[in-house]
Amino acid sequence: MRPYPKSLAIAGAWGYIGRKFLDAARRRRIPTRVFDPGDTPEDIDETSFERITDSQQFYASQVDWFHLAMHPQHRQAGLEQLLARAAAGEEIAVLNEKPMATPESPEQCLELIQQAEQAEILMLFDFPELYDPLTERIVAHLSSFRDLRITDFYLCRSKDRESPAQPRNFKPMVPIQYQESVHCLAFLVYLLARLHGDTAAVFQHGMTIRGHAAAYQPPNPEIYPYVVDGRCNYHLRLGSLSVEGQTDFKAGADTTKQRILSGMGDGQPLHIEVDYQEGRKRLLINGMDRTMDPAANSYDNVLRTMTQWRRSEPRQKLMSGIYPNPKFAHITYQLSSVLWRACQDKSSIHLESLDHLLTFDAAFRPTPP
Repeated sequence: MRPYPKSLAIAGAWGYIGRKFLDAARRRRIPTRVFDPGDTPEDIDETSFERITDSQQFYASQVDWFHLAMHPQHRQAGLEQLLARAAAGEEIAVLNEKPMATPESPEQCLELIQQAEQAEILMLFDFPELYDPLTERIVAHLSSFRDLRITDFYLCRSKDRESPAQPRNFKPMVPIQYQESVHCLAFLVYLLARLHGDTAAVFQHGMTIRGHAAAYQPPNPEIYPYVVDGRCNYHLRLGSLSVEGQTDFKAGADTTKQRILSGMGDGQPLHIEVDYQEGRKRLLINGMDRTMDPAANSYDNVLRTMTQWRRSEPRQKLMSGIYPNPKFAHITYQLSSVLWRACQDKSSIHLESLDHLLTFDAAFRPTPP
């Protein structure tokens, strides 16, 4: 049996992420339907997929997976159709893009969780590093210790998103805490939850976060209704674990998706470095190279892993366990909100538990341009 979806439908296929998944699907010869109101890119062979121009026809497609590669404000109409199909008894699987909701509408997170549960739809979110075999290698190594103590974590995700020479930079973005820091925070929570057994245990000793940010200078400022953060540095403490983070979209930023953790395993020093950057993926454990394939494609990995999960686990487990499901995505959204608030207020925020995090007032109050 092929390890990829039998078929795929991508909404927002001409966007940056949608195109990545479309290219992966074409490489793997996955029958794919696409929906995007924009003009078909000139560099793509239209015979390699089926383009659907009617949205109702697209969301009525009989496919293995739907991928909603769109901003939250553009997903609702399509989601409603898919939720209705699932509620009527159809088996519908959706891969959703982050963030879970717009920064201005945090209430949509709980609404989506409730809608997904009532409709019994399968919904996962696209945090590529969680689907990457490198992450599973790290989890397996850390799980091999009887006595494990992680003391320090470093999270870095950056690229130049201000240069007008890059067409991608003209696409609108939300504050970097929601746009990119969320990937780092998702990785942190997922890894620790896998080691502790659930997400609540990650926050059992409380959480304190502080940060500072710098404004993004887009090449097309006229499309932004408010000031968007383009770089943030933060310090997060989870019990005895110290986390340093940097997310940088400013001009001249290096392109990297780096994670470093240190601690002790069975009384011996432990040091793990991993870079998820396309084309130069790397995993070092105590200085030894454990990389499987530096050129492995992240979007291939997402397609492969989500297919494996669906074939091996029941929907209920995927929607309630330690997977990038709506409840997990809500945690990452709330963490993004707390980080944005800490940067905005230039102060530390302390939360006592996961429940405290999930009830944090995530109201977004943007700064006028």
